[in-house]
Amino acid sequence: MLENGLEMSDVTMTGVLNACAIAADRKMSEQVHTFVIKCGCGSSPWIDAALIDMCVKCGRSGDARLLFEHWRHQESFHIAWSSLLLSSVRDGEYEKALSTFLQMFRSSDIQFIDAFLLTTALGVCGALGFTELGKQLHLLAAKSGLLRACGVGNAIVSMYGKCGQLENAVTFFQRMPHRDLVSWNALITAHLLHRQGDEIWDIWSQMERLAIKPDSVTFLLIISACSCTDSDSADASMELFRCMSSKYNTEPAMEHFAAVVYVLGCWGHFDEAEQFIASMPFKPGALVWRSLLESCSKQSNMTLRRRAMSHLLALEPQDPSTYVLASNLYSESAKWHCSENTRLEMRQKGIHKIPARSWTFYDNAIHSFFARDRSHPQSKDIYAGLDVLTLECIKAGYEPDTTFVLHDVEEYQKRHFLMYHSAKLAATYGLLMAGSGKIIRVVKNIRMCGDCHSFLEHASAATGKEISVRDSNGFHVFRAGICSCRD
Repeated sequence: MLENGLEMSDVTMTGVLNACAIAADRKMSEQVHTFVIKCGCGSSPWIDAALIDMCVKCGRSGDARLLFEHWRHQESFHIAWSSLLLSSVRDGEYEKALSTFLQMFRSSDIQFIDAFLLTTALGVCGALGFTELGKQLHLLAAKSGLLRACGVGNAIVSMYGKCGQLENAVTFFQRMPHRDLVSWNALITAHLLHRQGDEIWDIWSQMERLAIKPDSVTFLLIISACSCTDSDSADASMELFRCMSSKYNTEPAMEHFAAVVYVLGCWGHFDEAEQFIASMPFKPGALVWRSLLESCSKQSNMTLRRRAMSHLLALEPQDPSTYVLASNLYSESAKWHCSENTRLEMRQKGIHKIPARSWTFYDNAIHSFFARDRSHPQSKDIYAGLDVLTLECIKAGYEPDTTFVLHDVEEYQKRHFLMYHSAKLAATYGLLMAGSGKIIRVVKNIRMCGDCHSFLEHASAATGKEISVRDSNGFHVFRAGICSCRD
């Protein structure tokens, strides 16, 4: 069309922008964007909306936000908002996504809240563990008639599961007028987050009775559930893996091999895990070695951990988490020089690890904490409260475990590092602000360390409060000095 000198209409340009969005080609999107500006097509509300959508889907979130800041069209306002919301979700910036949705909700008519937007917002609530807002969105879906949409119902099941409301997730699932395979997968995921492996096998039996055909996600979830059953389910995981292709015509992918390796390692079958890896029809990926490494950590198998780590370093030399794992492994073996060299190499390559962060909720707001963080407005009260709580826990038998401090410093410094981990700060803030009967809910972006786990067990007994912590592995619900995870 350009070569023939044909006139470009708004419809044509919108189609071209949508095509770029589908292709997700960043360089091409920049060229087309430049053409739109040069030819003066950028004044149409639909072209501007398509431009934002294209920028989002081509990894240009910053450009999308700049475009939105200069927005002046009312007709396609909701489309631009939706694209901006999707941009934050894709980038994993869930707090920004939540802020975007709430701004849209307050400034727009409620008729713009469709099934897609509601599903996205429910997903954000689940990712953050924001129970109260998730419940409000559930009510909004009921009032607006959007509960009839199966996708919205699935998002509600998933949201309740990720927010620690397992009973609500199960109840809503049972009342859903229409269910699809995603509904069942969402229910299984909710149980998996609470480490209820035996209950998941009951759900699997129910699916088989109802002749519901599983997909690759279902198999991944069921195999993973074998790591958290009451008795050794390693054989069951292997049997399920074998029948994926023979009975259900679903070829196992790398993540299914990794899940089996993790299950075998969790139950201490390390020889079988290595044999299983050696028999793989393709070269084991980083995910497989990471699964073996994590399961070895649970069983304290240092020799196999080192072997798994060497493979992981070879496969993912630029991944920050790989360097952190290697540094921690050296520290646990008291090889401080090797650990420091690994951290130095990270700095020289400009690789930065994701800092441990915990957050809790109060007064419909998110309160975030990092280790030894004093940026919170009430940090003086939080630290004073944590010091008092620590003394109470020590009286009840808690002993700080400085082996979780992976730095070559004096013992008194290790205890100081240990006392102010982000999970302890978030839980203390929750305890200070919680009313009578309130459950303290904390979310952590990485796995909780063993010392924080022990501390929160004693804290739940000392305060008489229920403390729920969701880390990267799932939920830990502390009641009267006992954790639901049984680790």
